This record gives sequence, C-alpha cells and structure tokens, in this order.
Amino acid sequence: MTAILIGVCLMLQATPPPAADTVETHLKRAAAFEQKRDYDGAIPELRRALELQPDSVEAHGMLGEALLARGYSAEAIPHLERAERLDLLGIALTEEHRTAQAIEALLTALQKKPNDPDLLFYLGKASGFLSKKSFDRLITSSPESARAHELMAESYLAQQQISNAEREYRQALDLRPDLRGVHLALGLLKLGAGNLDEAEPEFRAEVKLSPGDGEAVWRLGSVLLQKGRTREALAELERADKLRPQMIETLYDLGKASALENHPDAAEKAWLEVIRLDGTSELAASAHLQLSQLYRRQGKLAEADGHLQRYRAMAKGKSPN
Repeated sequence: MTAILIGVCLMLQATPPPAADTVETHLKRAAAFEQKRDYDGAIPELRRALELQPDSVEAHGMLGEALLARGYSAEAIPHLERAERLDLLGIALTEEHRTAQAIEALLTALQKKPNDPDLLFYLGKASGFLSKKSFDRLITSSPESARAHELMAESYLAQQQISNAEREYRQALDLRPDLRGVHLALGLLKLGAGNLDEAEPEFRAEVKLSPGDGEAVWRLGSVLLQKGRTREALAELERADKLRPQMIETLYDLGKASALENHPDAAEKAWLEVIRLDGTSELAASAHLQLSQLYRRQGKLAEADGHLQRYRAMAKGKSPN
C-alpha cells in the first residue's frame, strides 16, 4: 500500500501543472503560433485573451491580423480599429470594398511607411475600385455628357484605339467647348503621331482656356522649339517656368531654347538646375551632354570633359560620381 501511495505521489510530481488561464499566457501562445504563420492556432488563443480582457489593444491587433491573414477581412476590421493598426485596417477595408475609408487609412499609414509595397499595392487597388465606381455611375447617369465622352476617349486611348479616342474627345468639345484638359489630350495624341503642325493649335487652345497651367504652356513651348521657332518657344518656356517652377522638362527645353537664342548663361543655369533636381534621370544625362557641348564651345575643356564623362557613365547605366 505504501508503495502505491509513493508511486501516485511521484506521478503527481512528474505531471506539470496546467498552464494559467491568463491573458499573458494566451497572448504568448498566439505569438508562437503567428511566428509559425499558424493563424488557425492563434485565433482561438486570442479570442480567449479577449474574453479575459476585452480592452486588450495587443490582443485586438493580433486577432485582427490573424483574421485578415485567413481572409476574414470583415471580422478583422473592428479589431484593427480598436488597435489602431491603420496599415492592416486599410488593407481589410479595401478587401471589403469600403474604398473611401480604405484610402484614408492607407494614406495615413503611408506617412510612416512610404515605401511599403503592400500599402502601395492596396492604395492603388482601393483607388481603382473608387475610380471604377465613379466612372460606372457617370456612364450610367449621364451617358451623353461631355465628361462621359472624355472618359470613353481615355478608355479607347488605353487600348491604343487612337481614332476612336480622338472622336470621343471631339464630341466632348462639341458639347462643352470650354472643357479644360481635352485640347491638351488631343495635342498629345497629335504629338505622339509626330504631327507637330496639328499638335500646336491644340496646345494653343488649351493655353487659351488655362493660361495658368504650366504643363500646357510648356507643351506649347516645346512644340514651337521642335518646329525651330526658338524665339516664340523661349517666351512660352520662360512663362511655363514661372507658372510651375522646378519642372525639369520645362527647364531642359528652356536650356535648349536659351542656347539657340545665344543666351549661354541662361542655358547653363537651366541645365544645371535639371541635374540638381533629378540627377539620375534621362533628362539629367541629356543635360550633362548639353553642358559638355556648351562648355566646349566656350573653351572650358575641363568642365566639358567632366560633364561628358558623367553623360557616358549614365548612358552605360552607371551612377555618376
């Protein structure tokens, strides 16, 4: 009998006591499950933690993350809201097509993590949902409106159906001749086809409607520059630079027009500014080449060689020193 009692005591000593039913214990278990991406194992632990402590922000956050990982986005949302997990909340809201709220949450989250690929992806997705919803409503409610024709033009343009796009843009202008942006779009169509003579009047019409639009003014100046009308081009490009400072496309063309009109100091200033603003761009590489030619004409051979070396390095895909 004594031996039996001793055996029972030893068995009781060898059996570990049951784990405490505490919030900390369940959170620890859930964390171990989530570390292994076993969200099905984590979810019941987190539900029990919230039964014990309904206001646990940590448990709400972890449960929201686990539910979202398993596709339960609607159920995850209130938990993520309680935990203020705006990154995951934005993703969950996107999955539920609550696009306006999703965009707001994602934009706020991106302020802290501006290059997060998931946030950027879902922001694009949410924006796409919102755009489609708005566009569908526009086509349904006002199919013959100028904006509907403009939208159809952009749809055709995305499909490379250029003639259909132009037709829809023209119909939009027939309905609303003062519709800003349409002449600019038509000008870009003509420019893309290499038709400078037809692009110019479209850009002029856009500038007349939107004299404060720096891009439209640059486009007009750029076309004039390509047509060899450098004095007119220079005037438009100088105005574009005042309307929208530090736009590298304007500055590059401004440098070319200034050089052609025998204003080397202005050309140098514009091209150096292109390099300062975006030193790794294709325009910056071209600015280095233009500066090398400018300095060589001025007899500044060392400066010319330096910019030529930078141009060549960038052309080969190397970062300039």
